Amino acid sequence: MFATSKQIHAGGSELQDRAELFLNGTNLILVLADGAGGLSGGAKAAEFMVEGVKRRIGSAIPNSHQLNEFLTSLDQEMVAHGTYGETTCVVVVVSDNGIVGTSVGDSGALIFSETGAENLTANQVRKPLLGSGLAIPVNFTRSALDGTLLVASDGLLKYTSQEKITATILASDFESVANKLVGLVRYQSGALPDDISILLARKT
Repeated sequence: MFATSKQIHAGGSELQDRAELFLNGTNLILVLADGAGGLSGGAKAAEFMVEGVKRRIGSAIPNSHQLNEFLTSLDQEMVAHGTYGETTCVVVVVSDNGIVGTSVGDSGALIFSETGAENLTANQVRKPLLGSGLAIPVNFTRSALDGTLLVASDGLLKYTSQEKITATILASDFESVANKLVGLVRYQSGALPDDISILLARKT
């Protein structure tokens, strides 16, 4: 079983982030996409990626190479359709067999525990983004979830430090940590520097 939490907030007039977490049997799936700002169709691209991944993940546990294939296929579909912008994407599958995932862009997946932080998406290729037809998904694996899993857009990761995120997660109860993470980047005015999406998961 898992404890999970989700926060998603607009940093401007249009929310271009999309994020979902759901159970598929006993497996937990986390999907996050951050539509590229400055380009038309970013929100539409992010929506397409999240919904597309949900459709492609069946009852079997996909391996990390299959997740790469999902993103590559969706990238090509967006180009063929011709009406989508570009987006990042992170997909993480947590099962009894461990963790598999893939990513494109600057959204990230990290695990925080008493021994520190591990960036699962450290080797990702940031550009080209999905929707360009040239994206390069980079997969990752881990033996188990033994801490708190954070999947987040750059609205969090770009505007605060990994050290502050680590300290906040380790010092907070799970129910309040998502709000506290958002608070790390919120201005005194109450505004946010960018759209921010946060997915959290911990085994119970």
